[in-house]
Amino acid sequence: MFLVEPLLENYVTLPAAIQAGAKRIALADNLAVGGTTVSKGTMGEAVRYAHEHQVSLDLVIAPRGGVTPYNDVEIKIMEADILEAQQLGVDGIILGALTQAYQLDEEALRPLVAAAGGMTLTFSTLFDTIRPQDRDAAIDWLGVQGFERLLSVGATNDRIADWTATQRLASSAGITLVPTNVATDQQDQVAQDLHVSFFLKQQA
Repeated sequence: MFLVEPLLENYVTLPAAIQAGAKRIALADNLAVGGTTVSKGTMGEAVRYAHEHQVSLDLVIAPRGGVTPYNDVEIKIMEADILEAQQLGVDGIILGALTQAYQLDEEALRPLVAAAGGMTLTFSTLFDTIRPQDRDAAIDWLGVQGFERLLSVGATNDRIADWTATQRLASSAGITLVPTNVATDQQDQVAQDLHVSFFLKQQA
């Protein structure tokens, strides 16, 4: 058995996803550009509705679409959004930050991790753009910082091989690999091949 966490765009589709049986939901805005943070009002209503129905809510934290690195002002915006989410009772956050060299932006991530105290930390699919030779150190750092999950779309030429390598590294750091955007008819096979229990899938 496995759990598919839908990634929804704003509040409008959340009630229907819960009625369809979702037990954990990820929420963002502007998915066409990779997902940005929803408004404070949306955060509050979404977490209220989700918790009323015993559903966990994760929020994508990103000040804009496009590639990182984020500048100092954007990091402050992300930190403020995380603190707001924490106060509203959000269960977890999904975020990522890389340098221009496609390595973890540890300086940017540290204050965001501190602001998220008590919430589940998930590193975004930005991980897929980190060079393979840098991924071991990146995952070790994420594990030390308390990240529990890692999203990955996988390499287009061989997703299973890429996920297998990532999962080996992630497991050693106590991090759970969450394959992302796996077609419904492929989920059983991927779950069997990787022995994973979670998927995340963007909803159309």
